[in-house]
Amino acid sequence: MFAPYKGMRRILLSLSILFFSCTLWGQGSGLLLDKISQIGSVTLEYTLTTNASDGRLLMEQRGTIDIQKMSYRLTSDLLIIISDGTTRWLYSPKSEELVICSADYSSEDPLENPFSLLASTSMEQKKDGTFKIVHKGANGYVYTVLVNSVSKKETPWDDSYFILNVDSLSEDVIITDLR
Repeated sequence: MFAPYKGMRRILLSLSILFFSCTLWGQGSGLLLDKISQIGSVTLEYTLTTNASDGRLLMEQRGTIDIQKMSYRLTSDLLIIISDGTTRWLYSPKSEELVICSADYSSEDPLENPFSLLASTSMEQKKDGTFKIVHKGANGYVYTVLVNSVSKKETPWDDSYFILNVDSLSEDVIITDLR
């Protein structure tokens, strides 16, 4: 549920404009990048389900995504994805694997580019204030995201928040660097 405070309306309006803008302009446009940078520092709590084209449930996860300009930190019960806008780190604590690659904002795969979900042609705000986004990927998968809460961070995160400190991981982590 959203806390009823004056600033929340501005956040919801900004996100609505962002979602609408993404639908009209697509994720690759400079206008989208401008809209995201205008929001500032935001945390979204979400639930994501992924279904195959035949309806089979492939994955379900809950988590948060912290967004600041074109940097993000997605933390879920399955993995952690961090991007500083140039490099992306995909870390799976359960399998102790880390993949490092270049950030790709042209990808339609939400695990590679969470912003691709914002370019969905199907987004609705529910009566309880949550947002439901349905995104059909080029691979035929259907991603359904329920944004449960949105909160604006008044003080921006330090840039280091969007960089994974590889030295802090255990020695057993398998690292694949694709940069």
